[in-house]
Amino acid sequence: MSENQTLDRLISRMSVEERLDLLKKIRANSTISMEPLYVPKDWGLQTVSFEAQFKRRPWFVRMVYRVMGLFTGRTAAKVFEDERMLLAGRLIETGAPGVFDYRQNRLQEGFLSSLTELKEAARFFYNVLDTGINKDRGAFYAVLGSLVMEDIHIRLQHECGPQTILASNPGMQQSDLRQTVMNTMEETFQLISETQRSTMYYHARSLGYLKEMSCFPFDRFILCFQNSPDGRTCRISPAVRELMQNIDRILFSLREPPSHSLLESLFVYELETGVGEPGFNTDLEMATLLERTGEALATIRDFNRRIPLTRIIRCVTRNMEYSPAQISGGEDWFQVYRNYWKRQLENALAEYFTEKKRRDIMESLEDFFDTHLEPLSHVAAEKNPNGFPLPESFALSFLNAYHAVLNSNVKRVLRIVIMEGEFFRREDRIGMNEAYNDIMYAAEHIRALDAKLSPSGEHGKRYAQAKQEQEALQVKRRKLQMIQNDASGEAWDIITRSRDGMKRIGAMLEAILNRDPVGEYGGLSNFEKLAGRKTAAFTRDVKKVVQSLKQALKVLNDIDTLDNPAKASQTGRG
Repeated sequence: MSENQTLDRLISRMSVEERLDLLKKIRANSTISMEPLYVPKDWGLQTVSFEAQFKRRPWFVRMVYRVMGLFTGRTAAKVFEDERMLLAGRLIETGAPGVFDYRQNRLQEGFLSSLTELKEAARFFYNVLDTGINKDRGAFYAVLGSLVMEDIHIRLQHECGPQTILASNPGMQQSDLRQTVMNTMEETFQLISETQRSTMYYHARSLGYLKEMSCFPFDRFILCFQNSPDGRTCRISPAVRELMQNIDRILFSLREPPSHSLLESLFVYELETGVGEPGFNTDLEMATLLERTGEALATIRDFNRRIPLTRIIRCVTRNMEYSPAQISGGEDWFQVYRNYWKRQLENALAEYFTEKKRRDIMESLEDFFDTHLEPLSHVAAEKNPNGFPLPESFALSFLNAYHAVLNSNVKRVLRIVIMEGEFFRREDRIGMNEAYNDIMYAAEHIRALDAKLSPSGEHGKRYAQAKQEQEALQVKRRKLQMIQNDASGEAWDIITRSRDGMKRIGAMLEAILNRDPVGEYGGLSNFEKLAGRKTAAFTRDVKKVVQSLKQALKVLNDIDTLDNPAKASQTGRG
């Protein structure tokens, strides 16, 4: 079982029907307002250039400005622009007192107060998005797609998998199966309607706006405010002006609140990760999400009502034509969605091929041992789904069963060689004895590890306690993975020592058979005398031991390639 598979056991994966049931509950309890978040106000000033405004004035009005310019050393157009800018500043100061000081070019404490509240609203959405779109956009789009494109989701989930394909095409070759799965997936994508595509794009774009706001550097903006006689104020430097324009673009793009459907999908994604966890109250969590979402959207709406940000930027930049630009985003939703499902189906194919290879190995092992290979008592298995998840359990089960072969066919030969053999090199006897202990005592170490995996054992007890703890799911997953890694480390040590012991003994016995005293291992000087007059029979026994060890090593390597491909690759056994 892979790491992702093991961790996925801890997370609820709802069916479409279960998601729809949860969706109905959310809709029944939702009171979130869909009132627009951003409503532009008419402040009585034209949003055209000052030059164009000046040219529209009657000739005698322009003449007055020219006369005024003679006394101030400015052009008539400049006098007009300064007058209009002063009027714009006064309108902001009157309509939103305590927010902006035009003459000093400063943001005031009222702006800071609203900005701090907006930061808290953004933080809420950051936490919600962190579970969904920020961690795995493809997975979130799959959940969203299951609600927006239910028919497509069902086809992808139930008609594109390898088992479904094989049910109609038994005996299909692996290469053909892979191609058929991918072709069926692409054919399913072709069935997405234009309405469904438009809806998904609309939701993806709204998600992008929420993400931009949740990631805005509010703290950097807030740190620009310093204590002054008028409270905490902020001089509008070029850097501050850039921050203002960035948040203005975000708020302008987020003119409409995220649709009910999108928010509901976010809630479903958020809630389903906790369903089944001890102490998780779905109704309470749902009510909290709904309440906090309504509050966060109300905060955004209130900021836009109280803070004439676009008007302030026009004053600061002296550009009455300025308008915030719409943020782009969401265009790649289909590619992300497609890549997610392609990855899921490739994983399903890999799992199918792995299970097939596992079944083939199991069949060969049953012939090898003439019995069924039994899993360890306390590891997760088909008969024990709540056991300890240990990727190395298959290899340990094999080593445990192989111990009987060692006792019946191998032990006698090795003891004769170790006890009675006269080695050309003293270190070869020591190495043979160490390797013998490594393989002969493996079963004892496996039993000790299996006991640790029991509910009352060291690892099993820690694992059960961690699953019961009330904490964030990501924290819980990391803690469970650490416990699993500790057990896997012990298992891998047993497997590695057994494998190395088999390799060393096999190489030493081959050196003995080849009578090669100058090779890596020197062999024995008294091989012919070990079995008295039955030298030929003893030679056959040694060859059988070598063959048995080679066969066991091959099986062990095949198992490692299935269950621990990364480790097998690192050690060159893949």
